[in-house]
Amino acid sequence: MSESDEKKLREYLKRVTVELRESRQRLKQAEESWQEPIAIVGMSCRLPGGVRSPEDLWRLVAEGGDAISEFPADRGWDVDGLYDPEPDRPGKSYTRQGGFLYDAAEFDAEFFGISPREALAMDPQQRLFLESCWEALERAGIDPVSLRGSSTGVYAGCVTSDYQVLLTSAPQEIEAYRMTGSAPSVLSGRVAYLFGLEGPAVTVDSACSSSLVALHLAAQALRREECSLAPVGGGTGMATPTGVVGFSRQRGVSPDGRCKAFGAGADGTGFAEGVGVLVVERLSDARRNGHRVLAVVRGSAVNQDGASNGLTAPSGPSQERVIRAALDSAGLTVADVDAVEAHGTGTRLGDPIEAQALIATYGQGREAQGPLLLGSVKSNVGHTLAAAGVVGVIKMVEAMERGVLPRTLHAGEPTPFVDWQRGAVELLTEAREWPRTGRPRRAGVSAFGMSGTNAHVVLEQGQAVPETAAEPAAPAPRVVPYALSARGEAALRAQAARLRAHVTARPELAPADVAHSLVATRTAHDHRAVVLGADAAELSAGLEGLSRGETSARLTTGVAKERGKTVFVFPGQGSQWAGMAVELLDSAPAFAERLRECDAAVRAQVDWSVEDVLRERPGAPSLERIEVVQPVLFSVMVSLAELWRRHGVEPDAVVGHSQGEIAAACVAGALTLEDAARIVVLRSQLFADELVGRGAVASLALSRREAEEWIAPYGGQLAVAGVNSPRLVTVAGAPEPLQRLVAALTERGIRARVAPATVASHSPQVDRLRGRVTELLSFVRPRTGSVPLYSTVTGEVLHGPELTADYWFENCRRPVDFEPVVRRLLEDGHDVFIESSAHPVLVLGVDETVEAVGADALVVGTLRRGSGGPHRFLTSLAEAYVRGLAVDWDAVLGAGRTTVELPTYAFQRRRFWVEAAEPAVADEAADTAFWGAVERGDLRGLAASLRLTDTSALAELLPALASWRRDSKELGAVDSWRYQVVWRQAAEPAPAALSGAWLVVRPAHAGTDDLVSRLTALLRAAGARPATVAVGAHESREEVAEKLATSVAALDGDAVGGVISLLPLAPDEGAFTGVSAGLERTVVLLQAVSDVALAAPVWTVTGGAVQTGPGEPVTAPERAQVWGLGQVAALELPQSWGGLVDLPEDADDRALARLTALLTAPGGERQAAVRGAGVFVRRLVPAPSPTGGPLPGTDGTWLVTDGVTGPGRHVARLLAEKGVARLLLTAQPETDAGLIAAAEAELHALGVTATVTLCDVADRDALAAVLAGVDDDAPLTGVVHTAGLLEDSPLESLTATGLERLLRAKVLGARHLHELTISHDLSSFVLFSSVTGVLGGGLGLAAHAAANAHLDALAAHRRSLGLPALAQAWGVWREEPADEAARALEESRRERLGRRGLPLLRPQPAVAAFERALDFSAPGVVLADVDWGRFTRVFDGARPSPLISEIPQVRRARSEAAPAAGGAPDLSARLAGLAPARRREVLLDLVRAEVAAVLGHTDAAAVPAQREFLELGMDSVTAVALRGRLNAATGLELSARVILDRRSPEALARYLADALSGGPADAPATGTLAAEAVAALADGDATAVLARLADAARQRPVFAAPEPADLPHATRLATGPAAPRLLCVPTVLATSGPHQYARLAAPFAGERDVIALSLPGFRPGERLPATLAALAEATAQALVREADGEPFAVVGYSSGGIVAHAAVRLLEASGLFPEALVLLDPYAPDDPALRAATPSLLAGMARRLGELGAVEDDALVAMGGYLRLLDDWRPTPVRTPTLLVRPDGPLPGAPVVDGPRPSWSSQHDVAEVPGDHFSMIEEHAPATAAALTGRLAALTSREPA
Repeated sequence: MSESDEKKLREYLKRVTVELRESRQRLKQAEESWQEPIAIVGMSCRLPGGVRSPEDLWRLVAEGGDAISEFPADRGWDVDGLYDPEPDRPGKSYTRQGGFLYDAAEFDAEFFGISPREALAMDPQQRLFLESCWEALERAGIDPVSLRGSSTGVYAGCVTSDYQVLLTSAPQEIEAYRMTGSAPSVLSGRVAYLFGLEGPAVTVDSACSSSLVALHLAAQALRREECSLAPVGGGTGMATPTGVVGFSRQRGVSPDGRCKAFGAGADGTGFAEGVGVLVVERLSDARRNGHRVLAVVRGSAVNQDGASNGLTAPSGPSQERVIRAALDSAGLTVADVDAVEAHGTGTRLGDPIEAQALIATYGQGREAQGPLLLGSVKSNVGHTLAAAGVVGVIKMVEAMERGVLPRTLHAGEPTPFVDWQRGAVELLTEAREWPRTGRPRRAGVSAFGMSGTNAHVVLEQGQAVPETAAEPAAPAPRVVPYALSARGEAALRAQAARLRAHVTARPELAPADVAHSLVATRTAHDHRAVVLGADAAELSAGLEGLSRGETSARLTTGVAKERGKTVFVFPGQGSQWAGMAVELLDSAPAFAERLRECDAAVRAQVDWSVEDVLRERPGAPSLERIEVVQPVLFSVMVSLAELWRRHGVEPDAVVGHSQGEIAAACVAGALTLEDAARIVVLRSQLFADELVGRGAVASLALSRREAEEWIAPYGGQLAVAGVNSPRLVTVAGAPEPLQRLVAALTERGIRARVAPATVASHSPQVDRLRGRVTELLSFVRPRTGSVPLYSTVTGEVLHGPELTADYWFENCRRPVDFEPVVRRLLEDGHDVFIESSAHPVLVLGVDETVEAVGADALVVGTLRRGSGGPHRFLTSLAEAYVRGLAVDWDAVLGAGRTTVELPTYAFQRRRFWVEAAEPAVADEAADTAFWGAVERGDLRGLAASLRLTDTSALAELLPALASWRRDSKELGAVDSWRYQVVWRQAAEPAPAALSGAWLVVRPAHAGTDDLVSRLTALLRAAGARPATVAVGAHESREEVAEKLATSVAALDGDAVGGVISLLPLAPDEGAFTGVSAGLERTVVLLQAVSDVALAAPVWTVTGGAVQTGPGEPVTAPERAQVWGLGQVAALELPQSWGGLVDLPEDADDRALARLTALLTAPGGERQAAVRGAGVFVRRLVPAPSPTGGPLPGTDGTWLVTDGVTGPGRHVARLLAEKGVARLLLTAQPETDAGLIAAAEAELHALGVTATVTLCDVADRDALAAVLAGVDDDAPLTGVVHTAGLLEDSPLESLTATGLERLLRAKVLGARHLHELTISHDLSSFVLFSSVTGVLGGGLGLAAHAAANAHLDALAAHRRSLGLPALAQAWGVWREEPADEAARALEESRRERLGRRGLPLLRPQPAVAAFERALDFSAPGVVLADVDWGRFTRVFDGARPSPLISEIPQVRRARSEAAPAAGGAPDLSARLAGLAPARRREVLLDLVRAEVAAVLGHTDAAAVPAQREFLELGMDSVTAVALRGRLNAATGLELSARVILDRRSPEALARYLADALSGGPADAPATGTLAAEAVAALADGDATAVLARLADAARQRPVFAAPEPADLPHATRLATGPAAPRLLCVPTVLATSGPHQYARLAAPFAGERDVIALSLPGFRPGERLPATLAALAEATAQALVREADGEPFAVVGYSSGGIVAHAAVRLLEASGLFPEALVLLDPYAPDDPALRAATPSLLAGMARRLGELGAVEDDALVAMGGYLRLLDDWRPTPVRTPTLLVRPDGPLPGAPVVDGPRPSWSSQHDVAEVPGDHFSMIEEHAPATAAALTGRLAALTSREPA
């Protein structure tokens, strides 16, 4: 072989050897890649039991939580009809429980850019999976948008698709979306489409193993590099109960819906909903990307049962094979795995097979390792089908991280069908620490599909990412930015609340790391905010402000848009200020570095330092010198531009103004720093030598043309030096004419000022310097820059070479054409202008130019005068960022920051669900005609409709048919009265994100110490500042008010966000009086909250007071009194009332966390119960029709309390008619003997033995004696308790004594009956309750509602004891009183309740309803005839109540009302483009419709446009309701006072038109004087305030003799023929006005005229009376005018009585005598009782002012003037018959004093009416009106004395 051949051979062998080595290396790498573990780097889930995250799931399983509960009630399922305990009943389910996502219908479609129509068509499983994928990526620290265009895959498991069944009845407009909405393939495909992912998107359906198979496939794809990352998971949602029904036929469902995995009690599976998502990538990629590895998938396998013993039967051998294959894939043995998360569905067939397969594999060869530990998460959440496998993975990942294996529920006794001794497998009947083995923790997860596809995955504990040589973390910046964003404002606020709660609960998080994570791992959406803070406390405060929609210096918000090109703008002089940018020198290295470079360049030309000047060091020259200020400004501007660049903002163009062009050229790169510095130094020195003192520059707010006109008279002395905007120019010239020009402009109100340290550049003064400038600057060697410069000299775009010495002369000589250049920049696509200066000088000019052009541009400055540090620069950076400019926040934070976990996106979900279509209605016209003929007895017409010729048979049938029709209509109407309270499980509320202070008001009882401690800790963790207030037994409202005021004062100005009252948990001490300790203290608390004007909602907490399901006991029925109280408090105190929450008896931290979450949860839920399974909310729903049946217990004795009057008498008669053997009736001791005799006679006539016994049923001994008298031969078999006292009493005036009086008969009577009959064999125990305990019903019924809620709870309590009980919550029975006055009151009540939608119940159908409800299955039923249209309009007010949301008529009413109050955007759209007159018409229609709604009219035509509101029947209460509805409709913030002041619908519509168009709407504003006065008066501090108001009144115009304009205006409140008409004078306090008489006038409607006056001076522009005589004269003239020759009586209320009395004296002197003078609770000024009552009178007035909204100074000042006039008045006799009307109750809040009541020295009659000083014309107005009606006839029959 030749040498050359040998050489070739050697080379060949070398090459082959290298290639072989490389091939082996590649083969090894390929083998390793095929076996590379797959990292789980992110997880998310939503599961039953309120599980919203993996942490929630861990908490649930670690605490042994059971998430199984009732079928959902909002999906159109017939839940009651679906259930049948018989397993073989077709179409039925023998379970009514499972694991459900009660918010499965909720979805944030807007976030994903999905239209509402498409969202409605989307299977909820797609929506759940979509949101969960986003959350999983965020939790992995990956911005989902950053994956767009990547090879990321999506793998999803999906089993069910029954939503498509609902889509068949969906609206036609969603037809185009049905196919994609229900296609399982779109589950994964939609994620890929919306996220822009280009890897494989695969949906897997292998039944219950789907998500584990998906994980297996994803792992394979990752190893093959088919994708680089993948969200993997599965989701299940049940749109219909089809699956449960189908498995019921197979008897595969657990009757109680629970999976008792491997337990002896296993009886079937429990189906559940849920979604789980993992984010997986190759382990090597995860480490390279710095992602946290939660766990790794070591191996996985999938196989099939094949031809086993049944299609759906599991195969043990196949399960063994798949386990071994997965271990082989992982390279592990059975002994290397510690635990298995089993499939474990709880079936008697499947569980033993699976356990035996595990024993045969994992259970063998484990002697050294200990037993395999076995569990199943299905015991907690149910079988989530497609999500089951991934849920098991998430559970085990969490368990591995925490080193604990949670117990499996319902498996205390393992199944006997497994030989557990055959292998080392141990069931986790208790939680265990993870075994310590010296190696990573490992677990297997199984999932087996019913189609035979099995999957098994082996997981390994995640390992920490190896430390890399990362650069050390930079020091934390002085100011940290939190950059947040969202798709909408509400979501942004919610995101801020979430982040605040997150960081508050994790104080160890470094703010800079949080800030870094916000920008590195979260998408930047359009709605943005930046919170700045120097520390965690400042950042938290900023987040709190953002969450509450507040503004502050540390907060910047805006809406981003896609931005074009960016311009750096450099001003000339004027931005300088002493100390500018010094803070940046010490805090911003980039700025300091560049400024020192500039300093060096300047210092090469001068003998001073720029930095010395900025720092004002000794010896440094003054900034007042032009040759100093210009080089310094140049240095600052160039350095600020560098700072912007270092933060990621690069200019696409630069523009300079005057000397600012030098900085612009330097930044553009057209001048070197040295040349630029030299130019600015030399030129400024020349100006200092030649121009200083000769002239200056002034800035004028004029257009160029206007400026030229103004300077024309000055000849050549002044010239336009620059045009900065369409309305801003500069003028230069000699100092003296320039000063004269500025003075002249200023005098004309035109903004003008002379700029400091300037010369008359850009004017002819510079011409003589041309040669000097060009010579000095001859050194300039411009170059081509990197950024174009838009010249304000030539208007052209310059690239650099043009910037010669000649150019720089023109730069200081020519006018600065800044505005035209800005216009050109806008035309060229620049829409971001950043002024790089120490103070914005040109921002205004740019803004004005942008506005003139009509462009949309972002214009920001950099620093501001007095604010030149990092906070200001970051604020400017934030201003740019929130409006769309990309910035580099990491440049602020520095290198080496750690990524930390953050809360996921705050989705703003709303309901999307295809509702069941209304059933088809047959030909209603034909039906109506047929039954009409039957009811009329129209034989001929009926025969014709039936086409009969022979009518003989029909004639015989017709009477029976007509009778049947009549009876069925009556029964149908009665059955429509039936409703019941149910509890629906709600979606788990998001974790609380609170702010401000929260008061926890607790009983002064040690029993609540632990609860209070844990609750305050949770409040603190949620971001609140908790403070506790202890309230002892029987403390007065004054004492509680003082405690509240003290607590608020200690908060150092922190706003009170809310009050949580634990007072209902107070134990009852001593003998029970009928009033629970909790009720008494809660009433006092609400009163005290009102007394101290605490504007915060009061949330009231009970325990054991309500029953959420049939198996749940009511352990404390007396606590339910607070639930009744709350129904009325929500109506009487809407601003103070928060809601009611019932806790389990032993509330754990999870229960308390749910309580705190409810405080701020959206949706308006105000009545909730927290239980182990979640949160339940209260609903009133139509009750099922009765089954009917004979009256039970007729062979014994029935007891009816209060059985001779009211409903009791009608019930007794019914029982007699139904054959009850004996009746025992009780009557109150004071009952009229005649009534008793009549009742006995009536019952005897019906053939029943009836005994009436006088007995106070609240007296236990007396009642026991009555019961003891029941004969043994007719034992007690039925009890009907109807006794009780109904009396209006507003919450404000309730006292402990009053409560006891109002509750004792009903509550104590029921309690005694329960206890005394507990040993009797009763068939019925019926409590007559009231609808007020459920709905509130009206104002003044708090005590009544409390009593009746107690009865409802007592019935539930008895049922839980196995005793008969039924509480019938009635509407109001109609009575026919014999007394005329009582009849008038009853008619007034009927009319009032009818307007509210609660018509009175006629006794005959009511007793039929009573009988038909006796066999009701639940312990309570509501029996009320409700006009839901009217009731909803009144009940809803401004906040629709979810309580009645499931009643079909309510839904219809709200739907019909929606167009009238559809929200501000809809109204704006309707008004857009309309002419002003047409706008007013639309708004008038709106006002009339809303007035009709609150007044209970069905048609807006009932509201004339010109009729005054008070005449229409509106008062302050309905004005508040109208305010709420109009605010919702318009988006305005009206006060009730605005409405009352506008007087009529037409006037209010005009006001709304002005307000909505931005016109001069005269909205009242609370002045400083008014605000201070109201606050002081509310506190009872009257003396100083009244003096101030009197002084202010002396400054108002007055009249000594009234002119026509000074006479009181009149408002007609009622019209009728009766005489005399009533002319009413209001009080002289600030609440004065005709509205005070609105409720008093209502009963007189149709009877007599009622006209109310408005005293002069209470409205803006009116004069006050100078003397009492002037006032009396004006009032007397108005009375004569309104009497109009007809008989009249004068009515005066409170201090208005003095005015009325004085006016009547004048009338009598003129020979005119009124028919009567009526004085409603007046006080004479010299009455000692007035001095004691004054603070309470004024406090009550202040509260009422607050209810009406903003208070004007005019009304309060008028009050001060009037009180001064009345101070010396004393009553003198009048001849007119006088009636003094006094209330029987004390003044609310007034001290109780012994001695005479308020007196009136003039001769008078006296009438006493119910109520107090205020309520006698408010809640008790009907009684006052009745008293007047009864007394007027007697008074007017007299002759004047």
